[in-house]
Amino acid sequence: LKCDLSEGVTVEFWLQTGSIAPTVTEKQVVFDLWNGINSSSADYGRITVELTSSGSPFLVTVMSGTTGYSQELIGSGTTDQSTLSSWKHCAFSFASGSTGDIVTKFYQDGTLSQTIITGSNINEILNPIEARLGSLIEPPSGSSAPAGSGKLSGSLDDFRFWKTRRTSKEIGRYWFTSK
Repeated sequence: LKCDLSEGVTVEFWLQTGSIAPTVTEKQVVFDLWNGINSSSADYGRITVELTSSGSPFLVTVMSGTTGYSQELIGSGTTDQSTLSSWKHCAFSFASGSTGDIVTKFYQDGTLSQTIITGSNINEILNPIEARLGSLIEPPSGSSAPAGSGKLSGSLDDFRFWKTRRTSKEIGRYWFTSK
């Protein structure tokens, strides 16, 4: 895996899940990428996509050292837990912004649904990079949740990790195929 926002990164998947019960879990992890370095280090790197029981359906984190952003809500007004009970294609593209921030775009079923521009641009997340689908690799900073927490209660299909920022045109054209 390579994760350099100057080139961009795109994460795509098909998702079907029921609702998240806050009494059982507040978050379910779809994707967790981490470079194995402690969050207090300047070399720390992590990208997570989670489902949440409050507000928007997705919480996204993009961090390198202490820069980036953490637990940003995305998908508001475009989808909610009830619409995820049927299969939906979800795509997130991450890229360095022109003003030193991070541009995150969320697509649902091939259509751009939301763009957020926030945080501070991050350095390349260097190897060794590990990733896991459906639960945490390790607990995030300040969390007592053990590795494997945040299990996804649902189904994933056709997961794609692109080492580039896919354009709106590419996602719109190929969301239903494997190109």
